[in-house]
Amino acid sequence: MRESTRSDFELLRAFLRREPRAADELYTRFAPRVYGLGMVMLSNPAQAEDLVQDTFVKLWRKGESYEPSRGSLDTWVLLIARSLAIDSIRRRVLEARVLSSQGQAPEASTEPDPEHVAETHDLAGRARQAMEALSPGQRAALELAYFGGKTSAEVAELENIPVGTAKTRIRTALVKLRDALEVDREL
Repeated sequence: MRESTRSDFELLRAFLRREPRAADELYTRFAPRVYGLGMVMLSNPAQAEDLVQDTFVKLWRKGESYEPSRGSLDTWVLLIARSLAIDSIRRRVLEARVLSSQGQAPEASTEPDPEHVAETHDLAGRARQAMEALSPGQRAALELAYFGGKTSAEVAELENIPVGTAKTRIRTALVKLRDALEVDREL
């Protein structure tokens, strides 16, 4: 398909014109990455699927705000997904706080079952261990990019390293985290 050679800007504009092929191309390109980000951040397949849907709805509604001069479409889409994932985490924390402050009776509780809570704590612990296993440069780049909302160029500037090095550190860190968490899940 020749359309896959079009620029990010052209692809997004075609998507905003509601061209089905552009929507397919955009989804094929980004859905797996957004889902992966959702699994890392939300630790729940259903929530990761929701994140993919929410991200594409936001692209559909706010796509006009994309500015190629500020970064690649890849970065922009993943920042949208990251922001939505953080919002989801904040909602979960707020809901847990509200439920705990209300002192609901156990039979009326909507909190996850103990097995899910234990699995979430275990996953968080493994994620912390995996983060600690990263080199200081990889950890700093990943924290700036995913938790600080910085672009690769901004990470490069803050860390005083080339942009390519920043991208490599971020990607390598993500791959190491994914591998560490996947290996542990199979046990």
